Amino acid sequence: MADESTTNCCCEAVAENDDNSVCCGDYEVTEDSKVENPTNSKKEIDSETFKRIKDMAKSLDIEIIGFGKIPKEQMEENERLQYSNAIVFTMKIGDEIINEPPSEFAQNLNNLLYDKFGKATYIISDYLRQNGFATQVAHPHQNLLDLPKLAETAGMGVVGRSHLLITPDLGPCEKIGAILTPIENLSFSKENTHKWINDYCKRCGKCIKVCPEDVLQKEYMDDNKAEFIESRCIGCNQGCTYCIEGCPFYKDGYDYVKEKHDKLEAKLKEKGKL
Repeated sequence: MADESTTNCCCEAVAENDDNSVCCGDYEVTEDSKVENPTNSKKEIDSETFKRIKDMAKSLDIEIIGFGKIPKEQMEENERLQYSNAIVFTMKIGDEIINEPPSEFAQNLNNLLYDKFGKATYIISDYLRQNGFATQVAHPHQNLLDLPKLAETAGMGVVGRSHLLITPDLGPCEKIGAILTPIENLSFSKENTHKWINDYCKRCGKCIKVCPEDVLQKEYMDDNKAEFIESRCIGCNQGCTYCIEGCPFYKDGYDYVKEKHDKLEAKLKEKGKL
């Protein structure tokens, strides 16, 4: 039996030496860039090019675009990162994947989504390169960096107790990818309005209860995320999505959960328990 590691198999553990290393499972990431990086990259993007990127993303079924900065200390620790500014993308995990029980077929559905998302990210990256902007693609199934945390930094949502990004539009139902670039005039998020999710997750814990492999533990890795036993997770080799299916943000939606949370907070404040 493999050692029970507590690193997260869902693209949070960062490999040391291989740009093409993946989270887990046997999915093979391919380099699909067709355009070389410019020698001297532009640092500012014009509104017309930016609009074209957003339109292109929408046509490729990319749901959310955010902009984040990778902290200086992370850039120093991870020598593989070429640029500190990031355009962050998400793509919806459809019900046909979430409702499929863990199996080889379920994993194939997941892999098809990774293929689609990866190719879409490279298409946008090539467009940026054609227009004079240097890029580095963070494939949704690569370990280049912690993509959920990057999306949280971009203000797109919050990484919940299950280690999954939770957003207003998609809840926990998204894959995450990014393009790193030296572009300096992106609309970087200055605050994250979704931090209340941390408090909700601490009271909830349904992702822990529904996991058939006991991957998520009641103990915490940090202030919000549950301890995660990677060797037990079958999400990357059997396409398991029970932690998504059991999440109230998937079943009830962001707005309903927020309303429920706010009412509970108000009652606790009245009783002097907050």
